[in-house]
Amino acid sequence: MRTIRLAGLAGVLMLVAAQANASPLTVNATDSVYGAANSGNGATDPVSVTLNAATTSLTFTGVTGSITNGCVSTEGCITINHGSGDTLNNPDGVGAANNFSGTGNGSLSGIKTSGAGALVGVFVAGTPSGTAPATLDFSGSGATSFTSLSPLLDQVFFIGDGLTGPGDGTGSKQQFNVPSGATTLYLGLADACGYSGSPGCYGDNLGSYTVTVNQAPVTRTVPEPASFATLAVGMLGLMGVARTQRNRA
Repeated sequence: MRTIRLAGLAGVLMLVAAQANASPLTVNATDSVYGAANSGNGATDPVSVTLNAATTSLTFTGVTGSITNGCVSTEGCITINHGSGDTLNNPDGVGAANNFSGTGNGSLSGIKTSGAGALVGVFVAGTPSGTAPATLDFSGSGATSFTSLSPLLDQVFFIGDGLTGPGDGTGSKQQFNVPSGATTLYLGLADACGYSGSPGCYGDNLGSYTVTVNQAPVTRTVPEPASFATLAVGMLGLMGVARTQRNRA
């Protein structure tokens, strides 16, 4: 009995440790999120993250841009339209003079944001196919200040710096719920010539974003602190009974 309980506790501790050891990823400004379905468009392939079977939601932390010279954001920037504007954008896309309205590509949806060059993502299950989901609109006032978001499979969604606040590095962590059947998360940018239309014009982007993806396991798998305390008390009780029996012997 004691062995089984200890093994269960060890498994829980290993699961917690796995979530704590997530490594930062580099998303280049030329990485097209639409590369999850189609390559090309002058872009490089997006960053892929394999989802654990138990993952139900994600958070994104430590999101920063690699360019600091001339960037007014404390989170750093990337450059879009190098040589024809050299616009500096932070992870939320703040900096560009234009709203972004992309029409998507194939089975992947479009996306609307108030600024171009934001960090975005998409959940997929294998190779996207069929009709693209509806386009999500993050261009309105407060549209990026959500506390949680539940995108569909193949539906491109806004990540930004992963925080609810409108300012750099402000607010609480946002929760992104993983749709049923999703096996992979792709990270990249949504870009288009003139900030509108089909994906393209990635070749004049510079810099990169750094981001850490934190996968949250199924809630019931991780006991509350009180459960750990109860387990510890039970183990101590069993040890006491065993000691008493030995003394009597």
